[in-house]
Amino acid sequence: MLPTSLSTRVAAAFGAVLVLGLALLGGGLMLGRAIYVENATLGQLTALLQLEERQDKVQRQLRLGVGEVTRLAEQGQPVAPRQWVAVTRTLTDFHRGSVHLSPPLPVPDDLRVAVEARQRAEADFAALSLRLLQDARDARADIPRRMPAFLAALRRLESARSTLRGRLIERITVELKRSTGDLARNLDRALVGAIAVLGVLLGCMAWLRRRVIHPMIAIAERVRQLSHGEDAAPDVPGATRSDEVGDLARGIADYRSAVEDRRRAERRVEFLAHHDMLTGLPNRLLFEERLAQELLRAPRTGERVAVFAIDLDDFKSINDRFGHAGGDAALRTAAQLLSGCVRASDMVARLGGDEFAIVQIGGDQPATAELLVQRILRACEATAGDAVPVQMSIGVALSGVEQEGEELYNLADMAMYRAKAEGRHTARFFDDQFKEEVRLRWRLSRDLDGAAERGELYLAFQPIADADTLQVIGHEALLRWAHPELGDIRPDRFIPLAESSGRIDSIGLWMADQALAAASRWPDHMTLALNLSAIQFRQPALAHELLALARRHRVAPGRLEFEVTESATLLDKRRQPVLTVLRTLQHHGAAIVMDDFGTGYSSLGNLRDFRFDKLKVDRSFVATMLDHAPSGSIVRSIAALGASLGIPIVAEGVEEVAQLARLREWDIPQVQGFLIGRPSREAIHCADPAALLSARAAAPHWVARS
Repeated sequence: MLPTSLSTRVAAAFGAVLVLGLALLGGGLMLGRAIYVENATLGQLTALLQLEERQDKVQRQLRLGVGEVTRLAEQGQPVAPRQWVAVTRTLTDFHRGSVHLSPPLPVPDDLRVAVEARQRAEADFAALSLRLLQDARDARADIPRRMPAFLAALRRLESARSTLRGRLIERITVELKRSTGDLARNLDRALVGAIAVLGVLLGCMAWLRRRVIHPMIAIAERVRQLSHGEDAAPDVPGATRSDEVGDLARGIADYRSAVEDRRRAERRVEFLAHHDMLTGLPNRLLFEERLAQELLRAPRTGERVAVFAIDLDDFKSINDRFGHAGGDAALRTAAQLLSGCVRASDMVARLGGDEFAIVQIGGDQPATAELLVQRILRACEATAGDAVPVQMSIGVALSGVEQEGEELYNLADMAMYRAKAEGRHTARFFDDQFKEEVRLRWRLSRDLDGAAERGELYLAFQPIADADTLQVIGHEALLRWAHPELGDIRPDRFIPLAESSGRIDSIGLWMADQALAAASRWPDHMTLALNLSAIQFRQPALAHELLALARRHRVAPGRLEFEVTESATLLDKRRQPVLTVLRTLQHHGAAIVMDDFGTGYSSLGNLRDFRFDKLKVDRSFVATMLDHAPSGSIVRSIAALGASLGIPIVAEGVEEVAQLARLREWDIPQVQGFLIGRPSREAIHCADPAALLSARAAAPHWVARS
């Protein structure tokens, strides 16, 4: 056998090398093709994931924008034009991304159902967002009705998007694992067929592990951490690269950022749902939850729960003097003051407006509650030198057996209003005496129902006389209650109960009917004065009902005088309806009288806004005008004011001849009081003879003037 020639061996070696090279080339081409296909798949999935994140970001902006606009609309606050523009643009971007551009890439068949579900959820969410914006602009009352559907659509969208993300992440993980396995097998085949180029292949593997495999494994670990809700590392490897691994890393980084933003938003929403935005204190919802928990726990521990109801004193005047910024500063100061006085186990809450509350647990009650009250009042006194001092009225109630949270707070609230009524900047406990008063109030409120039908209510008429002649010119009808068991009930006791219970409307019309029936039997020159409660003005037909009663009893409207206190004309948003009722009565000939003039907050402003036919000087000024110079000056000034405006003045509470003489000196034309006549069931047509004789004796000039 001939030895193989060198050229043959060389040729064979060359052929072997060539075959090996071709094999390596084929293997390289196959490997490259596999990597290309898998990278293309990963790129497609990454693009879909980035598209999801962009659309999710627009969705969050739309949700926050719609929420802010509807919140402002429900509170009756104006929505800035630029806010409308911003939320409308966000809705347009969301709709465009949802309908026209989503998705812009081919979707794998196994993800198509999830993508279509997400598209339907986006369409529903966009449509409901548009309806809510339309309601915020045109039909605010429909917002609460439509909000549940909006929130449901939001949950469906988030669920659909979460499902799609999960499928994408799962698909990316599968592709990564398959890519790694295919790559290892190709490398093994290359190693078996090409020992000569082992170094090159090892170098390629080292490069692939460093530049592809390790970054992808790290990215997959970040995805796993996010999918399990774990805190992922802040950086994602490969995010600065410009290849497919970089795209995938940036997509995962965006997704991590979106997840963290959503978690922060959820924590913020949870905080805002249970806390007051201005002061950071727990709100009414969290207060009620905590109070309910403590009341359930208290029977097991034997402890008593103390509830504090707290109001800032003169908060309206703080707003008037310093504006809303000053009012907000006062509320924040009050919140800090209260938080600094309580223990760590106590809860301070802001319930709304200038209302605060404290839940105090444990301790030797009521001593522990009294100590807290003292700390709060001392802290308030320390603010006396501040630009906006803080003063508080406090009511405290201690829990009893099987007591509901709402009932306990209501008791504390009643004690707080007692503190306000007794001078403010003080505290009152709901004790046994207070409980007895509340029980009596509840009984009177119950017994007042049907009192007129049972004949317990009746009218007393007090005469109004000409100051010079003491001739009776009219009567004021006064409501009285003869309780069958408790005796005579003072009007200042049962009238507020009638107002708070809403019975004042029916009682007021009953009283007007009875008084007009009596006036129909009087001389035609004698007037009838009827008091109108501020609560009655809630009825828009009040004027027409009163005039109808006058027609039924054949009493001319010109004989009627309707007395209103300044509280009836200081009803803020209802002020205009009140003036409309008064003008209607006045238009038909009735006189409108301002009662208790001089005791309100804006007497002169009311005289400017409405033309009253008569003013009644409050009895407190008349009673002290002889001994108290300022009271006398006030009465004299009112007399001069009435003369300058051409409005008659009536002085109430005239009980002494000396008072009558002084009122005559000041040219006050009409008087009313015990000196003229006490209230009685029957109207009188002339003054008390004894009073008349005393007046003649005390004022000789009376004969000449009369």
